[in-house]
Amino acid sequence: MDLSTTTGLESLARAIAEQLGAEHAETDGTPDRVRIVYADGRALHLVPNRSRTRITITAALPEQAADQGLSIEPITVTAQPRPRPGETQAQATARHTASHIWRRLVPQHAAALSHLSAAVAQARTALASALPDRPGEQWAIADLPVHHPRGENRHCPIAWWHTPAGESRAVAPFLADILRRAGLVTTEPYGSAHVFFAQAPAEQPEARLHVVPAAGRGGWDLVDQLTGASVHTYTDADRARGLADSENREAEAARDAGVASLDLPGLWPDLIDRDEFRSLAVELATAGHMPYGLTDVDYTQVPGFLILPGRKPAVARVARLLEPWGAIRPGVRREATALEAERFDKDLEDYARALAAPGRTVDVMEDGLRVTFDPVPDRP
Repeated sequence: MDLSTTTGLESLARAIAEQLGAEHAETDGTPDRVRIVYADGRALHLVPNRSRTRITITAALPEQAADQGLSIEPITVTAQPRPRPGETQAQATARHTASHIWRRLVPQHAAALSHLSAAVAQARTALASALPDRPGEQWAIADLPVHHPRGENRHCPIAWWHTPAGESRAVAPFLADILRRAGLVTTEPYGSAHVFFAQAPAEQPEARLHVVPAAGRGGWDLVDQLTGASVHTYTDADRARGLADSENREAEAARDAGVASLDLPGLWPDLIDRDEFRSLAVELATAGHMPYGLTDVDYTQVPGFLILPGRKPAVARVARLLEPWGAIRPGVRREATALEAERFDKDLEDYARALAAPGRTVDVMEDGLRVTFDPVPDRP
């Protein structure tokens, strides 16, 4: 691998960025230096040593980190690891470097950024008590700049669930729900695994979602005034305003009803405020399964789970669906194509393993799971 040229270094950085789930790699105008940038604004700087045999990686921190005495020691890795069978040297270097970044730098980076926000302590307590402990998988918090509709230079903390395979879109709605139940306000950007959160303001704005010209690009941003985060960018202003009106009505309805979530993917509406049923959805999502109901997921390609009430108060039904979002009918094995029928049973077995826990009996049925709670949970 030739790291003596900007092209070679950039190529390595792109390969590492892909393995880390980052958005892109770029030069930053400095010779022998490239930057890996995540979609949420986090950045890593890569610099090879003079002999091009080792690479030093530094995690970038906001300027206010120095004021609080926060810093992260750079890590250095070899640029010439031994390739595995079938690997090129370039592939081996990218794999080796990404592995070290994930194990040695990512946890420190998240921990340092988490100390930069006043709402973080509240969020950390809520997430730690509500989410399962899984080896190699955990929630993380960072503090990042957001584009505010009033043009202010603001930072806002975000939370996400990360695994060795990258950040999880499936868990984001449940992170947001947990944070709202802790009294925070949240923004979930369309299609993102990240959840922006902030302390609730003393006075609510008349309209929470606001349409503004997209910063630095064409189109219109739908921005949450409580956090400053953009929900989505639209090319049509009228469409953006129509969606803003819809979202504002929904936010007002949730506030008037006094509920954290009017709806949650993967859960029948009547079950959202039942802790024992909601915990089933959280456990399935954190185990890597996709909840049914995310508008940005193609459920004709990715199976989704949907938890429904059983015939008795202590029973839940877990359906596995592979159909267009909006069909709202639990799919059954006998209706699946021959190819999907093979996957159907395996998916249900995976669901059953994820939900196995004391106080529950999990039965695999022909068209889904039956989860029976013992003792019978109290109704709210």
